[in-house]
Amino acid sequence: MIFLALSIVCSTAIYAIFKLFKRFHIHTFQAIVFNYFVAAGFGFWYANVNGYGTFDLGVPWLGIAAVVGVLFISLFYIMALTSQSHGVSVTSIASKMSMVIPALFFILTDPAETAGVLKVSGILIGVLAVVLASARSGPRQKIAGVIWLPIILFVGSGLLDLLLAIAEKTHLQSDSAYQQFIPVPFALAAILGSVVLLFRLFSGKEKFHGRSILAGALLGMVNYGSIYFLLKVLGSDTFDTSSAIPANNMGVVALSALVGYAFFQERLSAKNRWGIILSLVAIGFLTLSNQ
Repeated sequence: MIFLALSIVCSTAIYAIFKLFKRFHIHTFQAIVFNYFVAAGFGFWYANVNGYGTFDLGVPWLGIAAVVGVLFISLFYIMALTSQSHGVSVTSIASKMSMVIPALFFILTDPAETAGVLKVSGILIGVLAVVLASARSGPRQKIAGVIWLPIILFVGSGLLDLLLAIAEKTHLQSDSAYQQFIPVPFALAAILGSVVLLFRLFSGKEKFHGRSILAGALLGMVNYGSIYFLLKVLGSDTFDTSSAIPANNMGVVALSALVGYAFFQERLSAKNRWGIILSLVAIGFLTLSNQ
């Protein structure tokens, strides 16, 4: 459970840091690009000090890591567009309800992943919990022609979780594989983000903001932690794969709502409170289903 708690805390910290960006006038995209450099740099350094600093290009997980890296940078951008056009609630629901994609995949394809009453109940309660905990009132702008954005975010987030789960299940069976894998998608995301950022800087579309480096460094450390600990959860004996990702996503939604209330004066409605309670119930069901 300790890895699940750390994964939830790191993922929630990402959302909290994004909230602080606006308060301290941080350029979000520049900080995102620097965040990937820091996450990749820390990952390569950590692997090196533990004696796992080198690997050959023939490692079997390299293709998965490349796709994950592309999804890292593209999903951040899609999340921004979805938030602007459909609101934060729709964005949160679309990204976190994607947990059903990897859960169903492993239940249907892996004989070891049983679909017991507790697990199915936990997933269904979790879907309801995510909707309730993410619900926000108030007007939001909708831009014509982008109705497909939440769908893309839903599918993309589900694919990202699925690929991480497949990588852990099939290739990351040792500490060396874990530590070598994690920085690679971060590095690719950093390269792709840098291409876009340099184009925007040299074309005069935006100016460089030095404070984005520090903000990106902070974001990069918790971002690394969120992936590292999620992979540890997927490899633990506490949860099977079809339970681990739903439990993680529900925990992030519930803790994010509490952090928003405690530190950012975000009002919790009755729906939000019920969502948090149901998230804890669902995590409990998923935990018991693996006993």
